[in-house]
Amino acid sequence: MFPKTPQARQGKAQPGMAAVRERVGTLRALPAAAVLPFLDLRPEGADGHVGEGLAEEVLQALNRVEGLRVVSRTTSFPHGGSGLPLGEIGRRLQADVVLGGTLVAQGGTLTLSAELVDVGTDRTLISESFDFDRKDLFATLDSLAAQVATALGLTPPARRCQPVDLDAYLFYLRGRQQYFRYSRQGMVEGEGLFRKALALAPDFARAWAGLADCAAFTCIYLDRSEARRCLAEDCSRRALELDPDLPEAHASRGVALSAAGQVDEADEAFERALLLDPQNFEASYFFARHCFAAGRPEMAIQFFEWASSLRPEDYQSVLLVAQVYHSLGVDDEAAAARRRGLALVEQRLADHPGDARARYLGANALVALGERDKGLAWAREARALDPADPMLLYNLGCIHTLAGDTDEALDCLGAALEAGLSQKDWLLHDGDLDPLRGHPRFEELVASLGTRP
Repeated sequence: MFPKTPQARQGKAQPGMAAVRERVGTLRALPAAAVLPFLDLRPEGADGHVGEGLAEEVLQALNRVEGLRVVSRTTSFPHGGSGLPLGEIGRRLQADVVLGGTLVAQGGTLTLSAELVDVGTDRTLISESFDFDRKDLFATLDSLAAQVATALGLTPPARRCQPVDLDAYLFYLRGRQQYFRYSRQGMVEGEGLFRKALALAPDFARAWAGLADCAAFTCIYLDRSEARRCLAEDCSRRALELDPDLPEAHASRGVALSAAGQVDEADEAFERALLLDPQNFEASYFFARHCFAAGRPEMAIQFFEWASSLRPEDYQSVLLVAQVYHSLGVDDEAAAARRRGLALVEQRLADHPGDARARYLGANALVALGERDKGLAWAREARALDPADPMLLYNLGCIHTLAGDTDEALDCLGAALEAGLSQKDWLLHDGDLDPLRGHPRFEELVASLGTRP
């Protein structure tokens, strides 16, 4: 099983990038299943959150089926509601089977109709309707995932979804959307939504993990206070008490422990998450960030690459691993990763032009690849979208450093600290900032973080 992180901590041989690529190749050789969003035909279902969330649950369950590769949600979900036959969608996605369906409501009963199609023959493998009460939603999704695995001649996933109120689940889904904006406003809104989910379902482990994630992110990057640290630890501990085998809870625990500076304990939490689910994107992605902040760039590369293989459409893993390659002086790999990441950013911005994070990470890649004017234009556009966000200002500092604008870079970094940025480790290890090292203003900024709680 990859990754073998306990060996890495003990100083033993690690799999290395060849093993990462071999594992990625193995995944790509497996038969592929694509899951489309269930069309939510309820009168109140116009926003699509429920239909996408239910499909995500089935997708994650299928991710745990040995011998099956699942097309990422960002690749498959845009095809939902296209009106094309499932077989044609599958051919476009280069999948072997495609699962689609609808969700309707009649009185107090919900009906989930599902169809699984063999792409090669256009033959329907499953065509079934599930009638259920709101409280039986997740048992129904478990049953559907098991039927898909069985239809493919594979062993159904052993883990079952935690039953939860449908409205609480909707708040949880919206909270995750806000959290993945990775901005101050996203954390505020995400935390509020997770709290709404918990008000309806106090034992909802994933909502506790989401609340822990928001608190830990805020503690690491925006507000290194004891209150935020304690909130992250308490919420992640509660998630584990409720569901000790939930990979997301262990990943959240890892982020919380990383925020508290407990490096070894955080390692163990991330490792446990990946042992439970080697294809858990969040565990891989945040383990990579943790490793880089802890001064272990080689491990960070492996986990960023692994995260990228799990979600090929994710631009963040690719662009962040490019920065790590750059910090190690591996310029060919850095440039290749930046080109891959930039292509993904452009795809993202075509659909979401207001995504400030995609814009500023793309700006970094452009400047690093020599497209200085275009990169600085993107940086200005990103700043206009969210001018006071500390993470954005920090990244603008990196961009202007790469562009050779030392004074502007230092101004941006200073503004980031004034806005609440409190993550010292990235300033110490980020290769983009190497040209600033030794500059009196930069050293003063770094030193000022050392005096903060």
